[in-house]
Amino acid sequence: MTVHRALRKKPTPRGAAAPAKRLLRKAAAKRGARGPAIAELIATRLEEDIVLGRRHPRERLIEQDLCQQFNTHRADVRLAFFELEKKGIIQRIPNRGAMVRDLSPQEVMQIYAVREELEVMAVRILPFPVARADIDKLDEIQRKYSAAIDSGDLLDVFYGNLHFHRTLYELCGNTCLIDTIEQLAQKVYGIRSYANAYPDALDRARRDHVAMIAALRTSNRDELIALTRRHLEPSPEAYIRAYQRRFGDVGPTSSKS
Repeated sequence: MTVHRALRKKPTPRGAAAPAKRLLRKAAAKRGARGPAIAELIATRLEEDIVLGRRHPRERLIEQDLCQQFNTHRADVRLAFFELEKKGIIQRIPNRGAMVRDLSPQEVMQIYAVREELEVMAVRILPFPVARADIDKLDEIQRKYSAAIDSGDLLDVFYGNLHFHRTLYELCGNTCLIDTIEQLAQKVYGIRSYANAYPDALDRARRDHVAMIAALRTSNRDELIALTRRHLEPSPEAYIRAYQRRFGDVGPTSSKS
């Protein structure tokens, strides 16, 4: 199925994706929550803004503005910054404050080179045959992901994609490997919007997911490995093109050099 219309960025997500995060937002707003609850709310909202391209690499995050936006104080904002910095999504620079992390093309390629090997490792050690219940679960996640693409809800697209891959890699049973894959994926949240802006890229991701499920059904490990490698290509390619348009030629970016 091809995406025929431009995708739109909705101000609030709909559907079943990320229910816990949405409940947190509602509860925090209702209670006027402070401390860890409001800090998590701020961190989640900033993370979503970065993923959707509402906040861009090198954009400053002003504490006072966020205090006013969330009706809170600087301690909550700083705690949110601390959590986002741990994930590698923002960076704090002495005497300059916090800003959306700017990854160079070389850094992006290095991260994706490691991600590729780790994700391939996960599907290589994944035991076959896969239980029917696990395949049915991935099918259901994929249906919701596909519906989010069709409706143009990029936030649900983002969460649906995370849910699909987390569920897939959990099948390998190696908790350390699963956690490391997730940590590396978080570091490049800021580049996701570049590929997601193109309907063709999302349509390709959707087809890849369907093909991955088919490979699981038939216990076709070689096909699953090939799909895992291919699936990672669009995001860094789109980001590097945008980076080079903005900042000019940045030299060689191949992770294989």
